[in-house]
Amino acid sequence: MIQIIQETLERITEFRDNYVSNEQAVRTQLIEPILNELGWKTANPKYVKPNAPDEDGKIPDYTLLKNGKTTLIVEAKNLSVDLQNKKIIDQLAHYCFNRGIDFGILSNGIKWLLFKTFEKNPKDRIVWEVDLEADKPEFVAQSLKSFSYQNIDLLDTLLKKSKLLDDVWKSSIKTTDDIIALISDIIYNKVKKSNPGFKIESSDIHAYTRNKIDELFENAQINDDNTEDEANNENLNNFPDVEDVVFGKHKKKKPREKISVTFPDGKVIKHKKVVDTFVETINKIGQEKIAPLEIYRAGVPIISTTKDDFYNQHKSGKYWIMVHTSTKEKMAILKEINEKLNLNLIIDTFTNDKT
Repeated sequence: MIQIIQETLERITEFRDNYVSNEQAVRTQLIEPILNELGWKTANPKYVKPNAPDEDGKIPDYTLLKNGKTTLIVEAKNLSVDLQNKKIIDQLAHYCFNRGIDFGILSNGIKWLLFKTFEKNPKDRIVWEVDLEADKPEFVAQSLKSFSYQNIDLLDTLLKKSKLLDDVWKSSIKTTDDIIALISDIIYNKVKKSNPGFKIESSDIHAYTRNKIDELFENAQINDDNTEDEANNENLNNFPDVEDVVFGKHKKKKPREKISVTFPDGKVIKHKKVVDTFVETINKIGQEKIAPLEIYRAGVPIISTTKDDFYNQHKSGKYWIMVHTSTKEKMAILKEINEKLNLNLIIDTFTNDKT
């Protein structure tokens, strides 16, 4: 699924203009590959009926079936359409209600929205919305797999389980301080059990735990830079052959891509760590110029005056720079800034380890 998401993003990057007004292109080139990956064989009427009218003559884009029974409606839109628009939601609701099915999907190829038909509170009918460009691929893949052919019968149960866990999490953990307190208690109890006579203050354990968590977030960028390589390795491991199993450990890893940014004045920013290049570039452009652009990733502003409780940010002056993104996302962010501010930057990648 990660590979399909990456291929979809590549098509969107290269042919975005095609998908802004061409819904058919969105269907066949963006939505259908994902549906097929989820087990909904779009070319087989046993699984999918495109443009099948209901009793009222209304025609949804895709009617998905399992064991001969309609289980899901998928409605496609082009990239210019806001999926949260009430008219669009009402259209999907009508399709689902007429067929007596519990769930429907809206998608413009980039964003995917899960709708629950018979939820009493209208505000709760939108279960989730994921964004291929803004959200982490792993999170997008997990969300999309919830309505796969294999999981569709369990979708309601999966959602209830997710809500239960979410409610417990929210009631137990509201800030990073809550996480630190929980972990500190575990460490304290283990220390006292293994070393009963050793004196240690709980405040010392709290400080130690906080430092360790900060280290984890600082290392998150390195892990994110490995995301694409891990995805490639995962795809290879899905279909191992004898050579892969026996000699795989001798294969060289694909070199990680770094980012190079050249300014019109000749200044080149090019570091071994992508995060260093990203932060220095942001600082040279000026956080105060970027902040009004309102660029977000995972719901967090790229430039903010407040620190997020979860995502890794870099403190620079009075601003916090969102750096908890992959190399590919950092590249996309810099290109978006370049385009919106007309900076004429040359943004490229390199793979050698020399700066």
